[in-house]
Amino acid sequence: MRRLQKTIEEIGWTRAVPRFSARDSVARAFDAMSRESYDCVLIVDGTALAGIFTSRDFLNRVAAPRRDPRDVRLGDVMTATPKTLRPGDGVAFAINWMALEGFRNVPIVDDTGRLLGVLTVWDVMRHLEDLFHEIDATPRVVPPTSEISGAIEAELGGGG
Repeated sequence: MRRLQKTIEEIGWTRAVPRFSARDSVARAFDAMSRESYDCVLIVDGTALAGIFTSRDFLNRVAAPRRDPRDVRLGDVMTATPKTLRPGDGVAFAINWMALEGFRNVPIVDDTGRLLGVLTVWDVMRHLEDLFHEIDATPRVVPPTSEISGAIEAELGGGG
């Protein structure tokens, strides 16, 4: 079952996620998210990952309390120092971890901590779709169901 042991690197992740500074406004980030159909943006301090801001953060920390996105800085509402995954981590581990933690977007970093992108729930779903197509295309042994197969079974099985 090699397909269940693939790494994140083998299935891929979303690489071109917009990046912003903690000083940028939520409005600017949300415009990029809407325009480019991303569920999150990455907050960087130079080249280091400082946080992640997701559509869930927008709903819970900006829209629900009715804050003006033009006046709110990403640093005030982002998830700071988010948990990350590495390209060599297993997809099965990532899926389980994302489900347990309730994550839909997890930053991917290399062994030196360099930010590479985000593993999204959509990346995982594409992999699962491919996996189920493979499973569906796998030939299966079909048990005999005709009347003659039952007669043959009875004749072969009896011996008394």
